[in-house]
Amino acid sequence: MEKLGRHGARLKDLRRRVRNRPEGQVVVDGRRLVADVVRWGVPVLELYLAEGVEPDPEIAAAAGEVFTVDSAVLDEIAPTRHPQGVLAVVADPRLPPWPGREGVALWLDTVQDPGNLGAIVRSSAALGARAVLLSPGCADPFHPAAVRGSAGAVFRLPLTRDVTAARVAERMSESGGEVWAAGPGGTPVDRWRPSPPLVLLLGAEGAGLSPEALAVATGEVTIPLDREVESLNVAVAAGVLLERLRSS
Repeated sequence: MEKLGRHGARLKDLRRRVRNRPEGQVVVDGRRLVADVVRWGVPVLELYLAEGVEPDPEIAAAAGEVFTVDSAVLDEIAPTRHPQGVLAVVADPRLPPWPGREGVALWLDTVQDPGNLGAIVRSSAALGARAVLLSPGCADPFHPAAVRGSAGAVFRLPLTRDVTAARVAERMSESGGEVWAAGPGGTPVDRWRPSPPLVLLLGAEGAGLSPEALAVATGEVTIPLDREVESLNVAVAAGVLLERLRSS
């Protein structure tokens, strides 16, 4: 275990990687989340511990390199507001691609808030989706806020980036599946009876789905709202619709 100085090259490089994630690496912050990543078999490249924090033996044994850092310095580097003195750099997971032949997948249209994206991935993993597909322009699913918002689900659920609406339509045509858009003017969710394989299209808050996405949908579903509420957070809407699919 090596002690790092406040102004050393290693910490300077770590700061850079926290701000701008290099391909193939993901920053994971927090004792519980790092422990989960180790338990799931994700390779830990580097482990950083605040001085005075005792490493979990299993986590330390799994790490390629282990460093101790002044706690104030590690708090300043950590990407979250409430760091816990444990930060790891792990390998970008290589999960199998979405086959598109069964089950439910979500397609996100330029969802740019990484926290929302992470929450959608968390709901997708918990409620039985097979994959999350990201359009060009979506947030990085391995941004620290997305990793934390997903509770680590980004390491367990297949994610495919830069998937166009046209590609979704092509894949569903090949498999005989359905494409449903979440929008304000469709079938009320309580009367929705879709049949997998299915892709559910969700747009970013405010902008909604693009015309290109709406053009490939075979149907539209809506969540009726009360008290003049105009819309739901996209992560909440994803959870409602996935739960409906699971219970139908």
